[in-house]
Amino acid sequence: MKRLLVSFALAFSAAAAFAQVADRDVVVTPGGTIYTLEAQTPPPTTSMDASQTLALTVRNGDDVSLLYVPESMSSGYHFGGVLAYDSDSNTLFVLWLHSNDGYSSELLLASYHGGKWQPAVSIDTEPYLSRSNLRLGITRRVSQLQSDGSYADVPALLLHAVWWQDSGKTEEARYALLTIEKGALTSIEPHSLEEFVTATDDAYNKVDPTFNKELLRHPAIVSSPMQSAVDVIFGDTRSNTIHGVTLHPIADVRIHIPVGNTGGGGNGPKPRSLAAPPTFNADWKGPITVIERSDRLVFANAGETSLSYITYANGAWTSVKSIAIDARFPAEAALAAIDKMLSTQ
Repeated sequence: MKRLLVSFALAFSAAAAFAQVADRDVVVTPGGTIYTLEAQTPPPTTSMDASQTLALTVRNGDDVSLLYVPESMSSGYHFGGVLAYDSDSNTLFVLWLHSNDGYSSELLLASYHGGKWQPAVSIDTEPYLSRSNLRLGITRRVSQLQSDGSYADVPALLLHAVWWQDSGKTEEARYALLTIEKGALTSIEPHSLEEFVTATDDAYNKVDPTFNKELLRHPAIVSSPMQSAVDVIFGDTRSNTIHGVTLHPIADVRIHIPVGNTGGGGNGPKPRSLAAPPTFNADWKGPITVIERSDRLVFANAGETSLSYITYANGAWTSVKSIAIDARFPAEAALAAIDKMLSTQ
């Protein structure tokens, strides 16, 4: 089993990572506007059909406004929403889950620009599947095939969505490459993330009978400083493995992820793997945050009174450690402290 090559050239956005401790997400624009998305029960004074809707708070200095994502006002439960912001076009993207029966769900994507909402588009509507643990990344360049056979980065707005999917019989991490042109979604390329892992990286790893597989069900995605690739960290509950893979879209006939390590001029997926911590049995529930810094990888989960975390460093997993949290020192602050610790070691 190869060890995870934690040489990711990706800087994890602290604001995005730390917002994932509840059913809410937060982004801050370069101009200082703060967008906060939360799942809420509709107020009794409204006429919404939804049992649960998505509320977007927009804070710009002292000005605060509350908006509802239009399609989240329809029947059923709307939850798990995540945000991505494109500063070039001043567009906010919202990806979320919608379920009518609690057994299956669909993925919806909407955008907000210039004070107006664009209609939501279904990303994945295959029935009888439960989806959870969404993450949304954004890149602004793509490697385009040149006349001489080489590749050069050119502007392109791409969204990268990851989530966990469960059919009741099998479960896996999923990925979708979403191409945005002139503010509209023009193509969807879905994948099982296992497609990007080679057979030698997928060997079975033995774990204790009490191992909590929830650790493996929260894929994480971060954007590259180069703005042309993303790194994804995801788990495999069959092999008890944690994978990392670099996804570098290319544009030849269309924008897509090239196949194979040498595909697309060497821009093919680059996987790496390590065994999950075999004795991990902490009773983690809810969102799990992933932070990476240099050769260290952290998984963290917030409870009511403490934030617990486990670290992979120097080729080994540590035991689970905890930090007390309360109203004066919330989970976001504890995660920021962990991130600072990793950055200075």
